[in-house]
Amino acid sequence: MLLESMKKGIGKYVMIVLASLLILSFAVWGIGDMAGVTSNSNKIATVGDTEISQREFQDQFRREMDRLRSKLGNIDAEQARSLGIADATLNSIISRRLIALQAADIDLLISDDQLVRQIQNEPAFRNELGQFDRAVYQTMLANNSLSESKYVAALSQETQRDYISGIISSGIEAPLKLVNIIFQYQNESREVEIAQTRRTSAGSPPKPTVSQLTKFLENNAQNFMAPEYRQLSVLYLDPDKISKELSPSDESIRTEYEDRLSSLIVPERRRLEQILFEEETSAKKAYAALKKGNNFAKVASELGDRSKKEIELGLLFHGELPPSLADATFALNKDQHTTPIKSALGWHIIKVTEIVPQREPSLNEVKKQISDDLARDLALDDLVKRANQAEDVIAGGGSIFDAAQAVGLKILKTGPIDATGTLETGSKQTGLPADQRFAQIAFSLDKGETSDLLEAPNGGYFMVRVENVKNAAQQPLEQIRPVVLKAWQQDWLTNQARVSAEQIREEAKKGTPLSALATKKNLTFIKSRQITRFNAQSDQSLPPSIIEDLFKAEIGEVFIGPTMEGHAVVKLIDIQRAKTANSRNELEQIRKTLSDTIANDVLQEYIRALRKKYPVSINESSFNSYFVDQAAGSR
Repeated sequence: MLLESMKKGIGKYVMIVLASLLILSFAVWGIGDMAGVTSNSNKIATVGDTEISQREFQDQFRREMDRLRSKLGNIDAEQARSLGIADATLNSIISRRLIALQAADIDLLISDDQLVRQIQNEPAFRNELGQFDRAVYQTMLANNSLSESKYVAALSQETQRDYISGIISSGIEAPLKLVNIIFQYQNESREVEIAQTRRTSAGSPPKPTVSQLTKFLENNAQNFMAPEYRQLSVLYLDPDKISKELSPSDESIRTEYEDRLSSLIVPERRRLEQILFEEETSAKKAYAALKKGNNFAKVASELGDRSKKEIELGLLFHGELPPSLADATFALNKDQHTTPIKSALGWHIIKVTEIVPQREPSLNEVKKQISDDLARDLALDDLVKRANQAEDVIAGGGSIFDAAQAVGLKILKTGPIDATGTLETGSKQTGLPADQRFAQIAFSLDKGETSDLLEAPNGGYFMVRVENVKNAAQQPLEQIRPVVLKAWQQDWLTNQARVSAEQIREEAKKGTPLSALATKKNLTFIKSRQITRFNAQSDQSLPPSIIEDLFKAEIGEVFIGPTMEGHAVVKLIDIQRAKTANSRNELEQIRKTLSDTIANDVLQEYIRALRKKYPVSINESSFNSYFVDQAAGSR
């Protein structure tokens, strides 16, 4: 329901895919092909003889964006589009429009009285007394960027949709046989025995010949490729670099100091010692000893079994202590101690050994930090102006070099670097923008191409031109011999572990117990491991490559497969069907999931049929222009 979406945001739980037996379809109200193209820029889609305006899409998409941001943090429109939110939003609007057209054709009208009753009966619009409250109602709509007219219209469409979908899906229920198949698929367990061969037990690899290494390199060339290198020209408007060239005036520093003074104050701190007891009686006994004048460290040692070092807490602010301890501790004078205070950790007695009063730092103490902060602010303001100048130059047909000259900065010409910013020498190229997009952009351009001017997370700006491209290439053996040798030796050990596993498999197939073979060859042996399809993937002793075949196998079959440490030999000992006797809740959940899925498929087909009755066309240029405008607005 629309209101449920308002209350829960975008938290729609994704149902688990039940292996290959069950494939869930897309949500009915967000399906459909983006078929057909229109050209009128004032509309984003046509449904039947009605239009969906770009504004209608924008309003709905922005609401979805707000809900996304409440869950995922600050993401932009293009990121949301890449997640499929844009297509889902448009298709959702189209599906609602199709239902509205169908409802009008069959004279399905929702009366005003019915809508009023639905709104008044909605719990989200009630006050603390459980009564409908118009102020709560209006606040809820405002918080979701909805006018009352839009909400009522949407509620009417949703009621029509629910009525029609209810009729279509009424009575749909998954067959009991299918429910049981899925239940068994999920819960059937298999008992296996496992013998593990390890590379470390395979002995020492022989010394390979040059011919062997050469052949190994040829057969595994993709693992020894030199990365692609690019030489770049980079214009980087770096706020950190610019700020070092700026010197705020003494007057501005003093004004900033006075404005910040309240936040610069260093609160009072106290050096504390503590004796902690588990029992109240022990704490009271220690407190009595302290009241008699006994030394705090002596009492801690004799009654709390704590050394001098163990009782020291150090210098702490009020906020660094639990509230139950802080107020009492900071009410003491120097060399006083608290009464026993209870917390979740036990009973505390705390002594104050030193008090460092609250103080205001002098201007000289914080002058450099304030100066640096002001210089950075000035740099950011300056860079906005320079960025605008650079964009004007580029818009006028100028090059990256012309833009650099216009803003008074030098172009950084890199050596050949890979996508990590590493030079061919192995050292890092300095001066590159600290933006994860930089490498992605630099390595997506063709030779001679220049990127747009982009804003970096630190408030700076950058653009990049590709001067030269050195494609990824196979490296000669002479250059990487140590690396190839190590890989060859590892491969030899892996093959030895595999050969050993194959021999054990053949003997196990002939009837020799796997446990006896493991003992004979001094291998790790795991007996009676119970696995299901859903816990097998997390079992590191099981080779992932055999799991599918293992659940198709008969008792007694033997498999081998690679593991992290070598190879494993796995024998299927027993198959245990899942018991339904105490699984009523799980069976009911499966039945409900399957029933909902079948109903969803039926509704999906219904929507597809409506698309044929009321043709749908998408204005691709209008749809795309929204994201172009958003991207431009963010720069």
